[in-house]
Amino acid sequence: MAGTTGRRVLVDGRELRFTNLDKLLWPADGIRKADLIEYYLNVAGVLLRHLEGRPLTFTRYPDGIEGESFYQKDLPQHAPAWIRVFPYQGEEHLIRFVLAADRATLAWAGNLACLEIHPAPWRLPHVDRPDRLVIDLDPAPPATFDHARRVAVMVRTLLEQLGIRGFPKTSGATGIHVFIPLVPEAGPEEVTRVAETLARLLHAARPDLITLERAVKERTGKVYVDYLQNARGKTMVAPYSPRPLPGAPVSAPFSWGELETIDPKEFTLRTMPDLLARRGDLAAGLLGPGHRLSEIAARLSGAPPPA
Repeated sequence: MAGTTGRRVLVDGRELRFTNLDKLLWPADGIRKADLIEYYLNVAGVLLRHLEGRPLTFTRYPDGIEGESFYQKDLPQHAPAWIRVFPYQGEEHLIRFVLAADRATLAWAGNLACLEIHPAPWRLPHVDRPDRLVIDLDPAPPATFDHARRVAVMVRTLLEQLGIRGFPKTSGATGIHVFIPLVPEAGPEEVTRVAETLARLLHAARPDLITLERAVKERTGKVYVDYLQNARGKTMVAPYSPRPLPGAPVSAPFSWGELETIDPKEFTLRTMPDLLARRGDLAAGLLGPGHRLSEIAARLSGAPPPA
């Protein structure tokens, strides 16, 4: 995409006005707003499948990753009339969440410098009935990605023993997310309770490596298994979403067979389109049939901690 100050462009029949295309969003990497928009258009065929029917929260960095940021849940004023929304009654007011229905919506989000996309854990019409349980492995310094990798090996072992399908991805930072597909029938409170049971099994196996402490100062050097990411109102960064960090990393799905060798630095805004074309969507199984939450709870009941 040409780096001009502003231009009107048709994206799949939708007219968009792109502005400040040369704005550096990742300054040290020379990555401009134009590059972000181009990335979203290049991966849209896969990304839209993971966003379809899910209310979205964006993290916007209008002055790049070194500037101020803010969350965008409600549709901003002056948005194009064709942007699809889902009205959701929040605790304080009605929120008009954006729905990513097409490539043009992703390009529009890129023009707003939306560097992260966080979809709801549920898909319409199943409001507040999650179709995924997430195991969030977050290493607290000086713990690193390699520590998260060790815990992910335990997660893989446990899920294999229980006959539960899980799909891992890099967080785009130093962590690992493992998603378990669900039948959308239970509320977030029930999902969180089952996630806590799973987290406590992991902690019982390696309390020297794993922590469930909510206080950040108590996590030092361990991997925090954050089961509360399943709570009501919580969201996780989408597969293939960029992250506002140096190097322009992307949260990238990978296969369990790659776990011991995967390097999260390989997955960036510049490399992901080609990698996706070669590897395919390794999170595609997450879009298939889900487990019943009651079935997972039953299998976890009485299960020994993973070796």
